[in-house]
Amino acid sequence: MLNKKTVQTKQTRAIGRALLAWYAKHRRELPWRSSQDPYAVWVSEMMLQQTQVRTVIPYFQAWMQRFPDVTALANAPESDVLHAWQGLGYYSRARNLRLAAQEMLRVHDGRVPEQVSELLALPGIGPYSAGAIASIAYGHAEPLVDGNVIRVLSRLFALRGDPNKAPLKAKIWDSARSLIVEKAAGEFNQSLMELGATVCAPRNPRCQACPVAAHCQALAHDLVDVLPELPARAKATPVHVVSAIATRGGRVLVTKLRPDAPRWASMWLFPNAEVGAGETPQAAVARALLSAVGLRGEATGLLCVVRHTVTRFRVTLDAYRTSVSAGVAKALTVSEFAWKRPQELTELAMPKAHRRIATALMDGGG
Repeated sequence: MLNKKTVQTKQTRAIGRALLAWYAKHRRELPWRSSQDPYAVWVSEMMLQQTQVRTVIPYFQAWMQRFPDVTALANAPESDVLHAWQGLGYYSRARNLRLAAQEMLRVHDGRVPEQVSELLALPGIGPYSAGAIASIAYGHAEPLVDGNVIRVLSRLFALRGDPNKAPLKAKIWDSARSLIVEKAAGEFNQSLMELGATVCAPRNPRCQACPVAAHCQALAHDLVDVLPELPARAKATPVHVVSAIATRGGRVLVTKLRPDAPRWASMWLFPNAEVGAGETPQAAVARALLSAVGLRGEATGLLCVVRHTVTRFRVTLDAYRTSVSAGVAKALTVSEFAWKRPQELTELAMPKAHRRIATALMDGGG
């Protein structure tokens, strides 16, 4: 009679074989999979955090043209890096890419290091990213756990509880490590992520197409729709923000946030402010302009409304055309300001919401 350990070993090997065979046949052709270039793997993994594959593809392709290697990225101005990243959100990822590239140039001769311990010492690289780079780029038998892998493993082994909390979090990492096919670690890790992205979806998973359905304990015990047991998301808090679209001589005022700003640091925005309790949007426009550059202005009409989400906040951003009185602007709560023709705004790194205002301004003739 086979003992429990032998049975588990046979199952682990069967799961590995099934996933690798499925991945070889069904993997999506993605630009970062065309080679095992460590730099391309690293950039793609940073971009894919909190961002869907279809959104990342054009950004990745443009990035690799603009910053083809570690040295090019390390030597690029931060403004160029942020400009290339605009629209992807979570801009700390772009800053960390550049900082890590500079560290690679200084410590690792311009190479992406291959050891997990070295990767973890770099800005912006955590356990998941380190495991991805070490396994996919270098073939090391290192596990990785992202949202897709959490879902696959929680269902595969019917793991109950919140997977983001210890000890279940540690158990999931242990499960990921135990399943690795050492001679094909990178392919195996990608197969786990691919399965979660394309088959083992959060809702309406395609269990009939799953290569490891025969081993899935959640499927056997009718728990597929229950697992993983993630906590309910907090409801988004509505926030009302206004922007002042102030013009002089055919040019529009834009301001650059300080490097230590809590959000969108060193990026260009139109002067803006959250509308306070009991405050009119028009009063908030005047306050935004005065606090940023010391100019007095008056909202004259609504240019556009932009709705977007920032973390747990659902933001309604009203952009008001604003007349400004005579006076000299000066950077007060911002690092600098500029008067730009609407067409020149494309040269600046702007958050997606403010880029949409810029587009509306150009479409509206300035």
